[in-house]
Amino acid sequence: MVLLVLDSSIVGVMLPTITRDLDLDVAQSSWLVSVYLLMLAVFAPVGGRLADARGAVTMFRVGMIGFTVASLIIALVPSFAGVIIGRAVAGVAGAVLMPASLSLIMQAVDETRRSGAMAVYTGVGQGFALIGPALGGVCAQFLTWQVGFLINVPVGVAALVLVSMARPRTRPPTRQSWDGAGIVLVVAGMGAVVTALLQGPAWGWSSPAVLALLAGGSAALAAFVWDSRRSVDPVLDLALLREAPFAVGTGLLAALGFSMTVATIYGAVALQQAMHLQPFESGIALLPLVVPLLIATRLVGARYERYGLRRVTVAGCACMAGGMAVAGLGFAHSSVLVVTIGLCPIGVGIGTLLSPLTAATLAAVVPDRRGQASGLITTGRQLGGIVGVAVFAAVLAGHPDDTGTAVGFFITAGLMLLAGAVAATHSRQRPVR
Repeated sequence: MVLLVLDSSIVGVMLPTITRDLDLDVAQSSWLVSVYLLMLAVFAPVGGRLADARGAVTMFRVGMIGFTVASLIIALVPSFAGVIIGRAVAGVAGAVLMPASLSLIMQAVDETRRSGAMAVYTGVGQGFALIGPALGGVCAQFLTWQVGFLINVPVGVAALVLVSMARPRTRPPTRQSWDGAGIVLVVAGMGAVVTALLQGPAWGWSSPAVLALLAGGSAALAAFVWDSRRSVDPVLDLALLREAPFAVGTGLLAALGFSMTVATIYGAVALQQAMHLQPFESGIALLPLVVPLLIATRLVGARYERYGLRRVTVAGCACMAGGMAVAGLGFAHSSVLVVTIGLCPIGVGIGTLLSPLTAATLAAVVPDRRGQASGLITTGRQLGGIVGVAVFAAVLAGHPDDTGTAVGFFITAGLMLLAGAVAATHSRQRPVR
């Protein structure tokens, strides 16, 4: 969690510098963010199955090595192709790493202490979000952005040493069959649709290439759904979505992924490009988001059962909606002060939602399917982030002046209001056991 949070919080602040140094256009800049999210979304189902089939500890090690190597690639090959390849490898590694990490916690920690363990898992990682933006600003402004990726290397090495020392208890691996056709269809379908969404503003939404990608990707995803229903052991068990608590939780996490991408990535970018802050200044300006996030994670994440899942999710969605609206007003009026005021409730909302929703959604499925379920949850949340990138890129293309950022934040506020309404009517008051 430390590795993933530190990486994402650093990248957001360094993105304008990378874009300028590599002379990238808006579409290419969007790919730097979305290729990582795309690989996470596409391969998370495979990562979940690998955690079940090969063991969570083994796949934790594989994912950590892969992420560390990917960071080295980006630092040593400072070009658009090198960064894209490195971010893609990091996304695949993260898709292996995250389900394995969640599975380790769910298997090794007793149920009575699990909510506290999830709060530690989320809170310790998010603690590094406190220094990540400032660290990314220092690298971008005073060192080089390549140094920002090299920071991941000692973190990865430390994680490998620690897991060898801890020797966590896990269930023995299970025999898995592999749906090769399903893997090909979901990779091709998601890849085509995401490419169309990201390139639409540059190529034109009615261009033959975009229309062909949308049609081909949609057909592949439809075939994937058909294949999943017929397969004895599909790569992505969509039948899990028949359980209402799991489906609602996954949908809410997707909305959260959308909003987190807008707030942390494009918030950092807009503070530099629209507000004309230096990278280090923009990193410091994000602290009003990070500090409340940590406090909310500590106060709510480990105690959400006391308040009830419905109250927690509705309150978290309301905080994020209000904060996004206020931050949007700040960007519309070029006021850094108003933006930072809006970031505070956004941080509270993220800290309130992330850990409880993840724990409750995973707990909604039987233990031997939690590796698969965690992969599906990760896919949903990263797809939400990808849609956030695509929507924001389209809004910025349609509003070349500084109002585009404000419009993007207002759209996100509306999404979180909708998520709050869904939580109020469909979330269970007590979490599933």
